[in-house]
Amino acid sequence: MTARQPGPWDLPAAGAHIHLVGIAGAGMRGLGLLLDAAGYRISGCDLSDIDDLGELSARGARLASGHDPAHVEDADLVIHTSAVPAEHPEILAAAGLGVPTMKRSRALAALLNERRLAAVAGTHGKTSITALAGLACAAAGLDPIVAVGGRVAPWRGFARAGTGEVAVVEADEYDRSFLDLNPSLVLISSVEAEHLDTYGSVENLDLAFRTLAGRAEERDGVLYCSDDPGARRIGQMFGGLGYGFAEDADYRVEVLVTEGSSQLCRLYAPGGEMEFGLELPGLHNAQNAAAAFAIALTLSGPPGAGASASLPGVAPPHEAELLASDALPQAFGGFHGVDRRLQLLSDEEGVALLDDYAHHPTEVAASLAAVRSAYPNRRLIAVFQPHLYSRTQMFAGEFAAALAGADEALVLPIYPAREEPIPGVDAGLIAQASDDVRLATDAEALETARSARRPATVVFMGAGDVTALARRAADERADAVGG
Repeated sequence: MTARQPGPWDLPAAGAHIHLVGIAGAGMRGLGLLLDAAGYRISGCDLSDIDDLGELSARGARLASGHDPAHVEDADLVIHTSAVPAEHPEILAAAGLGVPTMKRSRALAALLNERRLAAVAGTHGKTSITALAGLACAAAGLDPIVAVGGRVAPWRGFARAGTGEVAVVEADEYDRSFLDLNPSLVLISSVEAEHLDTYGSVENLDLAFRTLAGRAEERDGVLYCSDDPGARRIGQMFGGLGYGFAEDADYRVEVLVTEGSSQLCRLYAPGGEMEFGLELPGLHNAQNAAAAFAIALTLSGPPGAGASASLPGVAPPHEAELLASDALPQAFGGFHGVDRRLQLLSDEEGVALLDDYAHHPTEVAASLAAVRSAYPNRRLIAVFQPHLYSRTQMFAGEFAAALAGADEALVLPIYPAREEPIPGVDAGLIAQASDDVRLATDAEALETARSARRPATVVFMGAGDVTALARRAADERADAVGG
């Protein structure tokens, strides 16, 4: 018997008190905002700095540093991330009090599964596509609810609490979290070997993506990246529509002009075409924009008339009107990207410092190519922090090859996150794979950024705490220039 997907029946009535363990995490921050908008009283705690949680404290959330069993004493539900162990003191306290607990992924699904839900899945690009899709859906007049894994400046946070029936969420494959979702539309950006600590094999990972896609097949359908072999293979299994640069893509994008970090693009869709501006560098971001428009155009039509229901050569009637409107082509105006996605921290005296979340070889290569495009004729320096021992062990050679896109590449010690060390695995594996990559300490990376001679661009890359190092480098360079 198939287990029932999460729904509103799994949540307490509006007005109840929900406590979030690990509230400083990107996913939890967004969930907290959406729960607050749904009428719940929110509290939360974290070992990380909670002083930055302004978007939640401004709404009256009760926030605390550190963990304490007393936090759950008057809670009606406790929500936690996958990283919180079963023996966590607050989880144990909740069990003793009879307070139900729930993983973050299940809580998000319970909140949104009954809506017309678009799930943005894939090894790469999920965060950027979700944010862009939220902007595109808003421009199309859908007033969407959006949950994204990064801070989006126009929303002043990690979520958009719209009032429409449409929701767009970043669907994370880690820990099989995205299988809690019951989407009417699934977009698959890419499928590559990743999170094999969860899945054990690429075949199992592939099966999870197919399971998710199958849930949308008979409703709004499946969208897939025509340029990615894995996404294309799965998308075509379910009669989906493709997006990207490929000639046969149903939503094909073309870059007309690039100038610094800005691009002028053209989208060719079943219902017509349009030009649009994008203030984000790199071909991958033009591809992401095509994905976002494909989502918005699909959700703007009647339910069930999406990708899988489309007839060859027959364009949905609403598309032509939207593509000819003034609003949709301007959807991304003023948007410079999600935080930590090639985020410009400073550009002092011809030396730009950027912070980027790339932590897979494909992402590293795409980000460095985008930096080359945005900052031509500058020396490019990459400071890369590997994330996870298992990922470093699997992709050491690929990381070295990707980092060859920089003029100078420094590799920091591995950020272990949730993993225990693996004997013989360290950042040296990447350096050993290429003479163009060298090991470095945090102090050496800071000195490299501090002393970089103009014109240059220094990009700090990784999913760990390298972001703090990037911000310290920007502060130090600003102080040096100001002094």
